[in-house]
Amino acid sequence: MRNAVQLDTSFLITLADPRRERHATAKQFFQHFLKERMPMAVSAIVVTEFCRRQELGTLPLEQLMLVPFNHEDAVIAAGFDFKEFKADGVDRQSLKDDFKIIGQAHARDFGYVITDDAETMFGYCESLCAAGRTHLRGIKLQAGFSLEAFTSDGQKDFPVVMETAGEYPAE
Repeated sequence: MRNAVQLDTSFLITLADPRRERHATAKQFFQHFLKERMPMAVSAIVVTEFCRRQELGTLPLEQLMLVPFNHEDAVIAAGFDFKEFKADGVDRQSLKDDFKIIGQAHARDFGYVITDDAETMFGYCESLCAAGRTHLRGIKLQAGFSLEAFTSDGQKDFPVVMETAGEYPAE
């Protein structure tokens, strides 16, 4: 299911809370996933984190695949060895949970992980991908809505190109 996307806790919190800075961007991605019929997975780990802040029933559950974390997911996640990514100030439990979510998405052959956590979750995903350890592509809400993540060569989508067209000097 390379077109499936794993939804991170921070993405869901941002999607559910219209007061958050990137709520509109999260909605755009969610609507894109629906339009393109991209399966949207929510890990049991994400459910645990999300439910610390609000009730699960506040999410559009009929549109989501709730995915248990099983032993195959655990074996893949353990193979990523989160310890090499441990940095000062990074909570060890959050680090482990992020790697479980990434490992689960990799084990289930999902294509993407979307997050509002650019510094940790997105960074881990991108580092693992750059090292050839996963095929997952990270999507961060901080970059705004773009279809760029869904192209194999990082091609920008047409509206983004047109927004910057005015920067070229006229002949």
